[in-house]
Amino acid sequence: MNVPAGWYDDGSGRQRWWDGARWTDAYAPAAGATSSSQPRLEAPTYSSATPAQDTPDAGSRATPILGFIGLGLAVIGTVLACFPVLFVVGAVVLLAGFVVSLIGLFTKNAAKWPSIVGMVVSVVGAVIGVTVLVVSLVLTSSALNDSSPAENAPPATAAPSDTPGSTSESRPTPEEIGASAEEINRSNGLTTYDDMPDFYPCVGQYVYDSELSDESVQLLVDGRDPLESERELATQVITDATLTCDPQG
Repeated sequence: MNVPAGWYDDGSGRQRWWDGARWTDAYAPAAGATSSSQPRLEAPTYSSATPAQDTPDAGSRATPILGFIGLGLAVIGTVLACFPVLFVVGAVVLLAGFVVSLIGLFTKNAAKWPSIVGMVVSVVGAVIGVTVLVVSLVLTSSALNDSSPAENAPPATAAPSDTPGSTSESRPTPEEIGASAEEINRSNGLTTYDDMPDFYPCVGQYVYDSELSDESVQLLVDGRDPLESERELATQVITDATLTCDPQG
């Protein structure tokens, strides 16, 4: 309520002038002294209380503890989710941050912005984490696919042979060439010429008499590709040898 202007006890035992809205710096003279400027009044029954004393602002808000906690969890979860090996842990932390921020959003008399930012960061962090995980998996799969053919796939034109590689520069014998061709065909599942005992010796002799270099012939016997410069010639020689040695053409 409004208190009229006048002299009142301000709580210190002295009379102080109240101008109707706030205390002034004017104090009443000590006992026995007179004051000609302002009348001296008896303090009302409520003089011990400061009139119109400032009260807490009704619009003030409490510290948004839950909002800050949710925001902190969202930031930590985002960092963890960016590491594929920690993605699951980061996802759990992000979920916790989102839930805590959501609860903080409905807390009364508390600022809302930390909760809103925490929810946004949680969603963005989840998207970033999933993106990083997918890219990591794709790159890993691509690297494995690139390395597998080089390490495990047999040569396109011939399967590996158990015949030990020779470092000799001499030309393999027709028997060695024929035996290698037979072994390569069987390893590739080709059994057409198993009932033709003269086929592989014929092929061995044909390749031996060809214009292929000793090195290319040795590579063929070892189950590897011939020299790059003689690949077309080797393909032609093998084709001609098959057509020549196959009784059925």
